[in-house]
Amino acid sequence: MAVELPPGADIAAAIGAIDRADGEPALRAGLDRARTLIVAESRASTPAIGNAANWSAVLRHGVAAAVRLTTADRAMAWTWFVSGSAARGEAVPGSDVETLLALGDDVDADAKTAAQELAADVHGLLDRCDIGGDANGVLASRSRFCRRLGSWSESIVRWVDAPREDRGVVMTGIVADSGAVYSSMQISESALRTTSLAAVATTPGTLRWMLQDATAVRSTFPSRLRTFALGADTVDLKLAAIDPIVKTARWAALSAGSSALSTPGRLADAAERNILDPVDASTLDDCFQQLLRFRWQCRCAAWLSGQRPTDTVTLADLAPHQRAQLRSIAREVAGIRRKFSYLANTPGIQ
Repeated sequence: MAVELPPGADIAAAIGAIDRADGEPALRAGLDRARTLIVAESRASTPAIGNAANWSAVLRHGVAAAVRLTTADRAMAWTWFVSGSAARGEAVPGSDVETLLALGDDVDADAKTAAQELAADVHGLLDRCDIGGDANGVLASRSRFCRRLGSWSESIVRWVDAPREDRGVVMTGIVADSGAVYSSMQISESALRTTSLAAVATTPGTLRWMLQDATAVRSTFPSRLRTFALGADTVDLKLAAIDPIVKTARWAALSAGSSALSTPGRLADAAERNILDPVDASTLDDCFQQLLRFRWQCRCAAWLSGQRPTDTVTLADLAPHQRAQLRSIAREVAGIRRKFSYLANTPGIQ
């Protein structure tokens, strides 16, 4: 929903309104205002990386405000974390939010159940404000993602020690991307991320499995021949090109002992610390930036037309230069993915 903006309105002011929201109507109005500002910035050709950082901040503050409003009359010893693109500063229009919940170690089973119920109420409020929860179920309302702080630490070590068990690789990636957005405890914003980094440093063998996951082929760009012969010209940009870059950057950052959170920051640190070849790192960064710009264009257009933003693209609907650009990116990403896939399956790689 578009809202009228006063002269000089900016994202910081919109985030301030979200932080001050005293109820659901005020929170929704603040989020709508921020969304309108983001669309205006996109039309003004503001760099996509800046828009992504701003929208990610809006989502994080939105989650924090929803927690505050939902639990205003309840005293809870807990810390809310956001993971995924919103935590990395790379969210795009329509991005959902992944949430994790760390409870105090003295919280009993009944209190944990109550916390999960409150977490479901928080996500209900966010849903009504058009901020969806993670479609894959990374939600603080689920027992798997709602644990006592000590349990989180023990589980992180277990996942790193046995990455092929209990979805260890996936869970390590989730906590490695996490950042706290609301807390009533004395805890660092990067507590879970720091624990995962330390665990990987003492058990580097898990990195091979993370690299194998990063280079697994889950979707590809259809070739011209396949498009011509079968009419198959749709592609999921996230699965085919974005996820491989994000996951490779995460693996490289953990390998380098880097605490960087954004994909560009991770690639830069990995190149500086000789985990990635500088040329490969530069190529992946360039591909990521181009994909981010393309996603912003497509998803903002969906916002404006009232449609649901998606990463599924029909190549026939694109201009020739856009198809050429995406195919070029796909070739670059596929080439580097094949290189790392070979390394991940070579004995001795850490």
